Amino acid sequence: MKKITFIAHSVLDIIFPNNCEICNCSLTQKEKFICLNCVFDLPFINRHQYQIESLQKLFWGRVDIQSVHSLFNYQKESNTQQILHAIKYKKRTKLGHYMGRMMGKQLDLTSSLDYIIPIPLHPKKEKERGFNQSLVLALGLQEIIDVKIENSVISRVKINKSQTKFSKYDRWDNVNKIFKLNNPKTLENKHILLVDDVLTTGATIESCAIEILNKVNCKISIATLAARI
Repeated sequence: MKKITFIAHSVLDIIFPNNCEICNCSLTQKEKFICLNCVFDLPFINRHQYQIESLQKLFWGRVDIQSVHSLFNYQKESNTQQILHAIKYKKRTKLGHYMGRMMGKQLDLTSSLDYIIPIPLHPKKEKERGFNQSLVLALGLQEIIDVKIENSVISRVKINKSQTKFSKYDRWDNVNKIFKLNNPKTLENKHILLVDDVLTTGATIESCAIEILNKVNCKISIATLAARI
């Protein structure tokens, strides 16, 4: 039976090559999406205490956030960027789901969470892309930490331009008032986890958090796949 399974996998690998998303080498049957060598080289934030401390300070003096969690340090033209681009622009949703599970296993997330809320895309943008990468990550994360996803309580009501086109100081104006809280009572006295793919200046997540905290008394924590610190 094992021999038949091995042959079947070998045939499938010829028809549908199973290669590492980072280095493009062939994966073994025990590897998923990223080879072990590339996983070892990924910049995990939880390996460096000073990066963990820097992450917690990102929103100080801006908005009241309980805790901030991120799996990888983000830099342009890095392995982390390759993973993010594969999920977001190459529609590697299975990779995104796998990364969400890795977030759940690696991040020190509190058990007191009531809801996971993926940062929403504008409906037009989500229709064009075909999916919301934050929701894909959240679905993988949910499988590990077993917290309910609330995907309708907040919506994106404006299409803002890509944040990459703006300076650090102009990004806030680009995302100001782009979110709307639909049912505040759902979040009353709850502890929610906002989930997004990448945290750079934090302007988008800050805008979402402010919209929520202006309307309801609750606690907010943040989890992203990557963060620039």
